[in-house]
Amino acid sequence: MNLNNKKLTKNKLIENLNKIDIKKISANEINFFNNKRILITGVSGIIGINLLFFFNKLNVEKRKNIYVDGTYNTSLFEFVKKYFKKNKKINFFKLNLNKKRIKKSKKYDIIFHCAGYGQPSKFLKYKSSTYKLNSNTIIDLKNNLKKNSKFIYLSTTEIYSGNEKKCTEESAGNTGSTHPRSAYIDSKRFGESFIVNSFNNYTIFRACLIYGPGVKLNDERVLNQVILRAIKNKKIDIYGGLKQLRSNLFISDAINMMVKITAKSKNQIFNLNNHKMITLGKIFSMIGKISNKKVVNRGSKMIGSPKVIRISNRKILKTINYKISVDIKEGLLRTIEWYKYLILV
Repeated sequence: MNLNNKKLTKNKLIENLNKIDIKKISANEINFFNNKRILITGVSGIIGINLLFFFNKLNVEKRKNIYVDGTYNTSLFEFVKKYFKKNKKINFFKLNLNKKRIKKSKKYDIIFHCAGYGQPSKFLKYKSSTYKLNSNTIIDLKNNLKKNSKFIYLSTTEIYSGNEKKCTEESAGNTGSTHPRSAYIDSKRFGESFIVNSFNNYTIFRACLIYGPGVKLNDERVLNQVILRAIKNKKIDIYGGLKQLRSNLFISDAINMMVKITAKSKNQIFNLNNHKMITLGKIFSMIGKISNKKVVNRGSKMIGSPKVIRISNRKILKTINYKISVDIKEGLLRTIEWYKYLILV
Protein backbone atom coordinates (compact mmCIF):
# COMPACT_ATOMS: atom_id res chain seq x y z
CA MET A 1 0.00 0.00 0.00
CA ASN A 2 1.40 3.42 -0.93
CA LEU A 3 1.34 6.41 1.38
CA ASN A 4 -1.67 7.98 -0.33
CA ASN A 5 -3.71 4.83 0.27
CA LYS A 6 -2.68 4.81 3.93
CA LYS A 7 -3.80 8.40 4.26
CA LEU A 8 -7.11 7.54 2.59
CA THR A 9 -7.58 4.60 4.97
CA LYS A 10 -6.98 6.76 8.04
CA ASN A 11 -9.42 9.35 6.71
CA LYS A 12 -12.04 6.62 6.29
CA LEU A 13 -11.53 5.53 9.90
CA ILE A 14 -11.93 9.10 11.12
CA GLU A 15 -15.02 9.41 8.94
CA ASN A 16 -16.51 6.34 10.67
CA LEU A 17 -15.93 7.88 14.09
CA ASN A 18 -17.53 11.14 12.96
CA LYS A 19 -20.81 9.55 11.84
CA ILE A 20 -22.76 10.07 15.06
CA ASP A 21 -25.86 12.11 14.19
CA ILE A 22 -25.88 15.17 16.43
CA LYS A 23 -29.27 16.14 14.98
CA LYS A 24 -30.77 13.82 17.60
CA ILE A 25 -29.43 16.12 20.34
CA SER A 26 -31.50 19.21 21.14
CA ALA A 27 -30.10 22.72 21.41
CA ASN A 28 -30.66 22.73 25.19
CA GLU A 29 -28.84 19.40 25.54
CA ILE A 30 -25.93 20.67 23.45
CA ASN A 31 -25.71 23.88 25.47
CA PHE A 32 -25.48 21.86 28.67
CA PHE A 33 -21.95 20.85 27.64
CA ASN A 34 -20.82 24.24 26.36
CA ASN A 35 -17.86 25.76 28.25
CA LYS A 36 -17.50 22.54 30.25
CA ARG A 37 -14.22 20.85 31.03
CA ILE A 38 -14.64 17.09 30.66
CA LEU A 39 -12.53 14.10 31.61
CA ILE A 40 -12.96 10.77 29.83
CA THR A 41 -11.08 7.89 31.43
CA GLY A 42 -10.52 4.97 29.10
CA VAL A 43 -10.66 7.23 26.06
CA SER A 44 -9.20 4.46 23.88
CA GLY A 45 -12.22 2.18 24.42
CA ILE A 46 -15.22 2.11 22.09
CA ILE A 47 -17.39 4.32 24.32
CA GLY A 48 -14.60 6.68 25.33
CA ILE A 49 -13.34 7.33 21.81
CA ASN A 50 -16.84 7.89 20.43
CA LEU A 51 -17.65 10.33 23.24
CA LEU A 52 -14.47 12.19 22.33
CA PHE A 53 -15.46 12.50 18.67
CA PHE A 54 -18.98 13.51 19.65
CA PHE A 55 -17.80 16.46 21.76
CA ASN A 56 -15.31 17.48 19.09
CA LYS A 57 -18.14 17.44 16.55
CA LEU A 58 -20.11 19.85 18.75
CA ASN A 59 -17.07 22.12 18.88
CA VAL A 60 -16.63 22.08 15.11
CA GLU A 61 -20.20 22.02 13.78
CA LYS A 62 -21.98 23.92 16.57
CA ARG A 63 -19.06 26.19 17.45
CA LYS A 64 -19.07 25.20 21.10
CA ASN A 65 -16.24 25.43 23.62
CA ILE A 66 -15.94 21.99 25.18
CA TYR A 67 -12.56 20.99 26.59
CA VAL A 68 -11.79 17.29 26.88
CA ASP A 69 -8.96 15.43 28.60
CA GLY A 70 -8.73 11.74 27.83
CA THR A 71 -6.72 9.13 29.71
CA TYR A 72 -5.63 5.77 28.34
CA ASN A 73 -3.45 3.03 29.73
CA THR A 74 -2.00 0.77 27.02
CA SER A 75 -2.66 2.20 23.57
CA LEU A 76 -4.58 4.82 21.61
CA PHE A 77 -4.93 4.72 17.83
CA GLU A 78 -2.04 6.71 16.33
CA PHE A 79 -4.30 8.16 13.64
CA VAL A 80 -6.54 9.54 16.41
CA LYS A 81 -3.59 11.17 18.18
CA LYS A 82 -2.48 12.72 14.89
CA TYR A 83 -5.99 13.93 14.06
CA PHE A 84 -6.22 15.86 17.33
CA LYS A 85 -2.55 16.91 17.50
CA LYS A 86 -3.21 20.61 16.86
CA ASN A 87 -6.59 20.71 18.58
CA LYS A 88 -6.24 22.94 21.64
CA LYS A 89 -9.51 21.72 23.15
CA ILE A 90 -8.51 18.04 23.17
CA ASN A 91 -5.72 16.60 25.29
CA PHE A 92 -4.55 13.02 25.88
CA PHE A 93 -2.34 11.61 28.57
CA LYS A 94 -1.20 8.07 29.10
CA LEU A 95 -1.85 7.05 32.69
CA ASN A 96 -2.30 3.78 34.55
CA LEU A 97 -5.07 4.73 36.95
CA ASN A 98 -4.31 1.68 39.10
CA LYS A 99 -0.88 3.11 39.91
CA LYS A 100 -1.18 6.88 39.62
CA ARG A 101 -3.82 9.45 40.46
CA ILE A 102 -4.78 12.40 38.33
CA LYS A 103 -3.39 15.54 39.94
CA LYS A 104 -5.85 17.08 42.38
CA SER A 105 -5.25 20.44 40.75
CA LYS A 106 -7.06 19.18 37.64
CA LYS A 107 -10.75 19.87 38.13
CA TYR A 108 -13.61 18.92 35.82
CA ASP A 109 -17.26 19.80 35.34
CA ILE A 110 -18.05 16.28 34.08
CA ILE A 111 -16.15 13.03 34.45
CA PHE A 112 -17.01 10.03 32.30
CA HIS A 113 -15.39 7.03 34.00
CA CYS A 114 -15.17 4.56 31.12
CA ALA A 115 -11.86 2.92 32.04
CA GLY A 116 -12.08 -0.78 32.72
CA TYR A 117 -12.01 -4.23 31.19
CA GLY A 118 -15.22 -4.91 29.29
CA GLN A 119 -13.91 -8.04 27.60
CA PRO A 120 -14.39 -11.21 29.69
CA SER A 121 -10.93 -12.48 28.75
CA LYS A 122 -9.43 -9.27 30.16
CA PHE A 123 -11.34 -8.94 33.43
CA LEU A 124 -10.84 -12.65 34.12
CA LYS A 125 -7.10 -12.18 33.65
CA TYR A 126 -6.63 -8.81 35.38
CA LYS A 127 -8.79 -9.31 38.46
CA SER A 128 -6.85 -7.04 40.84
CA SER A 129 -6.87 -4.19 38.33
CA THR A 130 -10.59 -4.72 37.77
CA TYR A 131 -11.26 -4.33 41.50
CA LYS A 132 -9.11 -1.19 41.73
CA LEU A 133 -10.59 0.58 38.71
CA ASN A 134 -14.05 0.21 40.18
CA SER A 135 -13.11 1.19 43.73
CA ASN A 136 -9.86 3.08 44.45
CA THR A 137 -9.94 4.91 41.12
CA ILE A 138 -13.51 6.13 41.65
CA ILE A 139 -12.64 7.31 45.17
CA ASP A 140 -9.62 9.19 43.77
CA LEU A 141 -11.59 10.76 40.89
CA LYS A 142 -13.97 12.35 43.37
CA ASN A 143 -11.13 14.76 44.17
CA ASN A 144 -11.07 15.93 40.53
CA LEU A 145 -14.66 17.15 40.46
CA LYS A 146 -15.51 20.83 40.62
CA LYS A 147 -18.33 22.08 42.80
CA ASN A 148 -21.72 21.32 41.20
CA SER A 149 -20.07 18.87 38.80
CA LYS A 150 -21.28 15.51 37.51
CA PHE A 151 -19.87 11.97 37.59
CA ILE A 152 -20.83 9.43 34.90
CA TYR A 153 -20.06 5.77 35.54
CA LEU A 154 -20.03 2.93 33.02
CA SER A 155 -21.30 -0.09 34.90
CA THR A 156 -22.58 -3.35 33.40
CA THR A 157 -25.75 -5.40 33.04
CA GLU A 158 -23.70 -8.37 34.23
CA ILE A 159 -24.66 -7.36 37.76
CA TYR A 160 -28.02 -9.00 36.96
CA SER A 161 -26.31 -12.38 36.46
CA GLY A 162 -28.31 -15.22 37.98
CA ASN A 163 -31.62 -13.36 37.67
CA GLU A 164 -33.80 -15.18 35.14
CA LYS A 165 -36.64 -12.63 35.20
CA LYS A 166 -36.86 -9.49 33.10
CA CYS A 167 -34.51 -7.02 34.77
CA THR A 168 -35.26 -3.36 35.37
CA GLU A 169 -32.92 -0.94 37.11
CA GLU A 170 -34.47 -1.99 40.44
CA SER A 171 -33.62 -5.68 39.90
CA ALA A 172 -30.72 -7.51 41.55
CA GLY A 173 -28.45 -10.32 40.45
CA ASN A 174 -27.98 -13.66 42.14
CA THR A 175 -24.27 -14.42 42.17
CA GLY A 176 -21.81 -14.90 45.01
CA SER A 177 -18.10 -14.41 45.57
CA THR A 178 -17.29 -17.83 44.07
CA HIS A 179 -18.81 -16.93 40.69
CA PRO A 180 -16.13 -17.02 37.94
CA ARG A 181 -16.82 -13.38 37.08
CA SER A 182 -17.21 -12.10 40.63
CA ALA A 183 -14.23 -9.72 40.30
CA TYR A 184 -16.07 -7.88 37.55
CA ILE A 185 -19.63 -8.18 38.86
CA ASP A 186 -18.92 -7.36 42.50
CA SER A 187 -16.48 -4.53 41.78
CA LYS A 188 -19.04 -2.89 39.49
CA ARG A 189 -21.66 -3.32 42.19
CA PHE A 190 -19.32 -1.69 44.72
CA GLY A 191 -18.63 1.18 42.31
CA GLU A 192 -22.33 1.83 41.94
CA SER A 193 -22.92 1.71 45.68
CA PHE A 194 -20.06 4.08 46.47
CA ILE A 195 -21.21 6.58 43.86
CA VAL A 196 -24.85 6.52 45.00
CA ASN A 197 -23.80 7.13 48.59
CA SER A 198 -20.92 9.57 48.04
CA PHE A 199 -21.58 11.76 44.98
CA ASN A 200 -23.98 14.69 44.83
CA ASN A 201 -24.63 14.46 41.10
CA TYR A 202 -24.18 11.23 39.17
CA THR A 203 -25.52 8.99 36.43
CA ILE A 204 -24.82 5.27 36.19
CA PHE A 205 -25.16 3.42 32.89
CA ARG A 206 -25.39 -0.37 32.97
CA ALA A 207 -24.02 -1.06 29.50
CA CYS A 208 -24.74 -4.22 27.50
CA LEU A 209 -23.12 -5.50 24.29
CA ILE A 210 -22.22 -2.18 22.68
CA TYR A 211 -20.51 -2.57 19.30
CA GLY A 212 -19.43 -0.63 16.23
CA PRO A 213 -16.58 1.62 15.01
CA GLY A 214 -14.00 2.30 17.70
CA VAL A 215 -13.30 -1.32 18.66
CA LYS A 216 -9.74 -2.57 18.40
CA LEU A 217 -8.34 -5.49 16.43
CA ASN A 218 -7.50 -7.37 19.62
CA ASP A 219 -11.05 -7.17 21.01
CA GLU A 220 -11.89 -10.79 21.91
CA ARG A 221 -15.66 -10.49 22.23
CA VAL A 222 -17.42 -13.06 20.06
CA LEU A 223 -19.11 -10.65 17.64
CA ASN A 224 -15.87 -8.86 16.81
CA GLN A 225 -13.92 -12.12 16.46
CA VAL A 226 -16.47 -13.54 14.02
CA ILE A 227 -16.37 -10.34 11.96
CA LEU A 228 -12.58 -10.51 11.77
CA ARG A 229 -12.74 -14.15 10.64
CA ALA A 230 -15.21 -13.12 7.94
CA ILE A 231 -12.75 -10.51 6.66
CA LYS A 232 -9.51 -12.49 6.96
CA ASN A 233 -10.46 -16.12 6.31
CA LYS A 234 -11.98 -18.04 3.41
CA LYS A 235 -14.72 -19.32 5.71
CA ILE A 236 -16.15 -18.28 9.08
CA ASP A 237 -15.51 -20.78 11.88
CA ILE A 238 -17.92 -20.54 14.79
CA TYR A 239 -18.08 -22.61 17.95
CA GLY A 240 -21.65 -23.27 18.97
CA GLY A 241 -23.98 -21.09 20.99
CA LEU A 242 -26.22 -20.43 17.97
CA LYS A 243 -29.44 -20.32 20.00
CA GLN A 244 -28.08 -17.83 22.53
CA LEU A 245 -29.93 -14.52 22.45
CA ARG A 246 -28.18 -11.17 22.27
CA SER A 247 -29.36 -7.55 22.40
CA ASN A 248 -26.46 -5.67 20.81
CA LEU A 249 -26.65 -1.85 20.87
CA PHE A 250 -24.87 0.10 18.15
CA ILE A 251 -22.41 2.71 19.40
CA SER A 252 -24.08 5.78 17.85
CA ASP A 253 -27.35 5.03 19.63
CA ALA A 254 -25.45 4.37 22.86
CA ILE A 255 -23.64 7.73 22.67
CA ASN A 256 -26.81 9.67 21.86
CA MET A 257 -28.64 8.04 24.77
CA MET A 258 -25.76 8.74 27.17
CA VAL A 259 -25.41 12.36 26.12
CA LYS A 260 -29.13 13.13 26.33
CA ILE A 261 -29.41 11.51 29.77
CA THR A 262 -26.30 13.30 31.05
CA ALA A 263 -27.81 16.65 30.09
CA LYS A 264 -31.27 15.86 31.43
CA SER A 265 -31.13 13.48 34.39
CA LYS A 266 -29.58 13.50 37.84
CA ASN A 267 -28.84 10.75 40.36
CA GLN A 268 -30.31 7.91 38.33
CA ILE A 269 -29.31 4.45 37.09
CA PHE A 270 -30.15 3.41 33.52
CA ASN A 271 -29.83 0.22 31.53
CA LEU A 272 -27.99 1.00 28.29
CA ASN A 273 -29.02 -1.73 25.89
CA ASN A 274 -31.17 -2.69 22.93
CA HIS A 275 -34.60 -4.19 23.63
CA LYS A 276 -34.60 -6.18 20.38
CA MET A 277 -33.08 -9.64 20.86
CA ILE A 278 -31.66 -11.88 18.16
CA THR A 279 -29.92 -15.27 18.24
CA LEU A 280 -26.18 -15.53 17.63
CA GLY A 281 -27.02 -17.95 14.83
CA LYS A 282 -28.92 -15.22 12.95
CA ILE A 283 -26.14 -12.70 13.59
CA PHE A 284 -23.50 -15.12 12.26
CA SER A 285 -25.70 -15.86 9.23
CA MET A 286 -26.01 -12.14 8.48
CA ILE A 287 -22.23 -11.71 8.72
CA GLY A 288 -21.81 -14.64 6.31
CA LYS A 289 -24.21 -13.10 3.77
CA ILE A 290 -22.62 -9.64 4.03
CA SER A 291 -19.11 -11.03 3.56
CA ASN A 292 -20.18 -13.76 1.09
CA LYS A 293 -18.42 -16.36 3.26
CA LYS A 294 -19.58 -19.80 4.38
CA VAL A 295 -20.31 -20.16 8.10
CA VAL A 296 -18.93 -23.42 9.56
CA ASN A 297 -20.13 -24.54 12.98
CA ARG A 298 -17.38 -26.50 14.74
CA GLY A 299 -19.88 -27.63 17.36
CA SER A 300 -18.01 -26.81 20.55
CA LYS A 301 -19.91 -24.97 23.24
CA MET A 302 -18.59 -21.49 23.93
CA ILE A 303 -16.85 -21.39 27.27
CA GLY A 304 -18.06 -19.03 29.98
CA SER A 305 -20.99 -17.56 28.06
CA PRO A 306 -23.63 -16.16 30.42
CA LYS A 307 -27.23 -17.32 30.33
CA VAL A 308 -29.75 -15.11 28.59
CA ILE A 309 -30.76 -12.14 30.69
CA ARG A 310 -33.81 -10.14 29.60
CA ILE A 311 -33.06 -6.50 30.33
CA SER A 312 -35.53 -3.65 30.11
CA ASN A 313 -34.43 -0.34 28.60
CA ARG A 314 -37.89 1.20 28.97
CA LYS A 315 -36.72 3.69 31.61
CA ILE A 316 -34.02 5.33 29.49
CA LEU A 317 -36.09 5.41 26.30
CA LYS A 318 -39.05 6.96 28.12
CA THR A 319 -36.93 9.53 29.99
CA ILE A 320 -35.48 10.99 26.79
CA ASN A 321 -38.29 9.98 24.40
CA TYR A 322 -35.76 8.13 22.24
CA LYS A 323 -36.12 5.56 19.49
CA ILE A 324 -33.18 3.29 18.65
CA SER A 325 -32.33 3.97 15.01
CA VAL A 326 -29.58 1.55 13.94
CA ASP A 327 -30.73 -2.03 13.41
CA ILE A 328 -28.43 -5.05 13.57
CA LYS A 329 -27.91 -5.27 9.79
CA GLU A 330 -26.82 -1.65 9.42
CA GLY A 331 -24.70 -1.95 12.56
CA LEU A 332 -22.91 -5.02 11.23
CA LEU A 333 -22.27 -3.36 7.86
CA ARG A 334 -20.71 -0.34 9.55
CA THR A 335 -18.65 -2.46 11.95
CA ILE A 336 -17.34 -4.64 9.10
CA GLU A 337 -16.40 -1.49 7.15
CA TRP A 338 -14.54 -0.17 10.22
CA TYR A 339 -12.57 -3.40 10.61
CA LYS A 340 -11.69 -3.58 6.90
CA TYR A 341 -10.01 -0.18 7.08
CA LEU A 342 -8.49 -0.83 10.51
CA ILE A 343 -6.68 -3.93 9.23
CA LEU A 344 -5.01 -1.83 6.53
CA VAL A 345 -3.56 0.81 8.89
